[in-house]
Amino acid sequence: MDSRRIIKRLVRFIYEYWILAVVLVFALYIWSLVFDAAVVDYFDTARWNTRAVWLGDGIYEIFGYTVHYQLEGYSDYSFFYVHWGHNMLKGVMPYCEDFGSLLRDGVLNQNGLYIFPPFTAFFYALGTLLPFGDIGIAYLIVALAFLTVFPVYGLARHFSGNRHVGEIAALTYLLNPLVLYHIVFCWFNPAPFIFFFMSGFYFLVRGRRHVGTLLIVVAALFKQTAWFLGIPLVVYLIVRPRPAETSPSASPELESYELRATLARWSKKVIGYFDPRGFAISTIMVVSFVGAVMFPFLLAQKNTLLFMGLAAGGYPLESFTELPPYTSPMRLQVLPVVAGFPDLAQILDLLVYNRYLLVIATVVVACVMLIEPKREGQETGYLRRILFLAMILMLLVNLTGPRGVYKYYFTLFAPFFSIFSSRRMIERETSETGPTLSMLVVPFLLSAAILLPGRNVYLFAVLLIFVGFLLSNQVARFWTIVTTPVRYVARVLRDRTPHRLEDLKRRWDAFHDWLYTDISRGDDGAQQPAEGEAGS
Repeated sequence: MDSRRIIKRLVRFIYEYWILAVVLVFALYIWSLVFDAAVVDYFDTARWNTRAVWLGDGIYEIFGYTVHYQLEGYSDYSFFYVHWGHNMLKGVMPYCEDFGSLLRDGVLNQNGLYIFPPFTAFFYALGTLLPFGDIGIAYLIVALAFLTVFPVYGLARHFSGNRHVGEIAALTYLLNPLVLYHIVFCWFNPAPFIFFFMSGFYFLVRGRRHVGTLLIVVAALFKQTAWFLGIPLVVYLIVRPRPAETSPSASPELESYELRATLARWSKKVIGYFDPRGFAISTIMVVSFVGAVMFPFLLAQKNTLLFMGLAAGGYPLESFTELPPYTSPMRLQVLPVVAGFPDLAQILDLLVYNRYLLVIATVVVACVMLIEPKREGQETGYLRRILFLAMILMLLVNLTGPRGVYKYYFTLFAPFFSIFSSRRMIERETSETGPTLSMLVVPFLLSAAILLPGRNVYLFAVLLIFVGFLLSNQVARFWTIVTTPVRYVARVLRDRTPHRLEDLKRRWDAFHDWLYTDISRGDDGAQQPAEGEAGS
């Protein structure tokens, strides 16, 4: 390869990634400011062995209007994470009562049972080993949260066929208020499993089936919430890609009246629909990996599965007329309590506590995933729909789960909001799409709708978000009406400026042709990128 080709490739690399680099540098600066404020706040906290609760009630004046907000936070970092990290380094096994007790600096901390998968405990131990004292775990949490931007960028770029869509997704994820507050400032722990799931799905999109599968399994070994994200993985692995066009059956008409022939045809269709061999290979790989991780704990600690199962537990509402205390997670049945409908709250409490709604929601979404057509040559559209359905599934899990949720659980949706902020990114038929105004605005609106409202009512916003995604076509039409003035101004400006920028546009097109033409025809056989990938 001669020097001119090397220079051209370097220029092409800078041309394609300089915007992403600017986004990363700017976001890193913002994150450092927030993280520094969190460090100051952490060391100003006198007691670390209590699970403090604060709600951050306040008002904000904007354009003459008063906006009330209520932030939700807990001192889980010092009360749980640091505690467990030190106990791991002391050799205390996690799935026992002793793991919940720590005497440190003359203070006895007791935080109950450890109920998470083992990788979470290893993660805390690794953070405690870092030379940053008690904030070592925080560095790891924030680092993985920041690194999540790369699969978010990759997925958005691949699904849209346009690198600028990926850049917008990266920007909106890194500046997402849910992430900045709950992860960068409060140091909550969803970041590891979010990073590994998004990375695993990106590898699936890129055709790295086994790597993607293992990364998603790693996510499940951090937190039980990720177990539901195994459903789209199972669907992807078990469904066989089919030809884009299927020919009609050549069976004689008389056979359709014979039961044996009918059963044979249906059996052939079912066998052809699924890929048992490929699924079996992936299953053996997953079982071997999970077995290697879990076997020492299952052998040494008989209560391992029992403790981990406690995370799925729930409890009914104590009162259908009074709101639950601040220390308890929020559940769907609290909304009718707020609205003053105790009878409805009691019925909903029965459905949620007994997991009826959760089971129905999970089964319905899983069936929709199974019947989603997986055609050869249309893998991008298929995986985009599967990831979208995974987001719908997780919204339902958080809404209908008997254990309830805290606001920081919804940091999981920051990557999804950044990727699926446009109707065309949701549709299966979309091949390529460019940047839109909604991609910049919608992620912040959805996140603020969860972060700012009072903890007793914000699940109503989550419910509206769920309905909005289901009715994406209607929402898109409404958005088109609302943004008509913006598009009109943009069209007027575009019509008036071309003659002034015509020479500049010719020069830019010439530079673009020079940048890609020789690479596509080079001896190394590199392909010229699509228009959306080149991104003028």
